[in-house]
Amino acid sequence: MGLTPEELAQKIKDAQQRQSQKPGSSDLEKEGMDSGLAMAARAATDMVASIIVGAFLGYWLDKWLDTSPLFMIVFLFFGFASGFFAIYRLQTGRPFAPWLKKKDKAQGSEDGAAKGEEDKQD
Repeated sequence: MGLTPEELAQKIKDAQQRQSQKPGSSDLEKEGMDSGLAMAARAATDMVASIIVGAFLGYWLDKWLDTSPLFMIVFLFFGFASGFFAIYRLQTGRPFAPWLKKKDKAQGSEDGAAKGEEDKQD
């Protein structure tokens, strides 16, 4: 244990630099935890909002059509289903309207094919 304070300070600085260069450094771990917390909050918000909207629509339809609990129960289940679907989309990273994404890709490939044909003609 014959390290001088200067040598010890230099070793500490070197170790801190090596630690900050690692991909799993403390800053990245904090960011990962925050993004996980944000995803959980978003999932909870999506679920609660879907249930509330479904219950409100069912209540409104029941009052309008004078059918006491029927539409409230039906739309409450629709709210649950919509909430689970929103959480599924959040976890899988899928867009709300996947056919729009596929259509854009298809248009891009058609445009690319058309450009290739134009280049061949020139």
